[in-house]
Amino acid sequence: MNDMTSRTATGGERGSSMVLVLLVLFAILTLGVAGLSSAGFGITLSNNYRTGTQAEQAAESGLIHAVKAMNNTGGVISFLTEVANTSSWNTLGMGTSLTMPSYSNIQYTVNYLNTPAPTATTMWITSTGQAPGSSQRTINERLGILQPYSCGAIDLPNSGISANFNGNNFSVDGNDYAIGATTPTAGSTGTLGISTRTQTDADTVVGALSNQQQDNVAGIPVTGQVASVGPCTGPSPTRLQSIVSTALSQPSPPVVSLPGGNVTGNTTLGTVASPQITYYDGDTTIKATGNSSGSGILIVNGGLTIQGNLDFTGLIIVLGTTQITTVTGNATVYGAIWTTDLSLTVGGSAAVRYSSPSLALANSIPGLTQPLLPQRVQVLAWSQG
Repeated sequence: MNDMTSRTATGGERGSSMVLVLLVLFAILTLGVAGLSSAGFGITLSNNYRTGTQAEQAAESGLIHAVKAMNNTGGVISFLTEVANTSSWNTLGMGTSLTMPSYSNIQYTVNYLNTPAPTATTMWITSTGQAPGSSQRTINERLGILQPYSCGAIDLPNSGISANFNGNNFSVDGNDYAIGATTPTAGSTGTLGISTRTQTDADTVVGALSNQQQDNVAGIPVTGQVASVGPCTGPSPTRLQSIVSTALSQPSPPVVSLPGGNVTGNTTLGTVASPQITYYDGDTTIKATGNSSGSGILIVNGGLTIQGNLDFTGLIIVLGTTQITTVTGNATVYGAIWTTDLSLTVGGSAAVRYSSPSLALANSIPGLTQPLLPQRVQVLAWSQG
């Protein structure tokens, strides 16, 4: 009897142990399944975060691409006429889905917004980035435009230009000067001394400068050389012609048209208080007996030769060769010179000083129906949508 009771008790204990083992195994299995589920969920979260980040970076890349495309045209005069319309937007290469370089499964699409309505100086653009796993992010930016600028104190938009520098008294300075100042403005952003569109043309200009003349061309430093000469993205020759055509379509005043030829005696081509657009139709020479001053925009449809005295504030556009031959006088330009060719033959002193305030003055001549000079695009604000 005692034996039977002992065996029954032992069998009961064994049964209880088995149940306990099964419960422990079940708990371990549950924890394992939960761990695997958690790991899978973590992987999903990680993938979602990664693709979400890729989509956001794609959207940001789209915005950078759009702003760069606008500035690569040489800047913007008016968002309404040059950006915020279907034709202009398509010309910039925007509006269609574009693929991120080296990532065929990541795209972005950039469009301009009509709400809020664009103006000549401000507009909104939106960029949507798409990544694997249906990840999508949208970022909006409000754009504005800075004051007018020039790639160089002397800008050469044509290719295959020639250059000749004689003498050692000239100065072409891309540091930013206030109107009439003799030293650059502290903390201001300068530009190149002489700018071209290609490295080949920049090399041509540098090659024309003697060792003694190299430091006469100052401005933004260029790696490996003394002279501030290099390629820059600015208005093309075609756009330069368009700017000239628009300038000449303005009312008179402020447009003053004159025949080309020799300029002698005292000539005033506008003042800082009352700038104007002066147009010489043909080769023009400011003779040694000439004493000219001006402000605003000076356009020469041909070559410009300066032998006498010229003080000018603003922008000079020369559609032919520029020769500054200051044998007996001085030539001082605050602003910039855009010319299709370049020949400096200096015996006196000639100074071309980049001046953003002077270009701003040229873009705000009283009587203009619109600004004339391109301006760089900048980001004013952004939002994530």
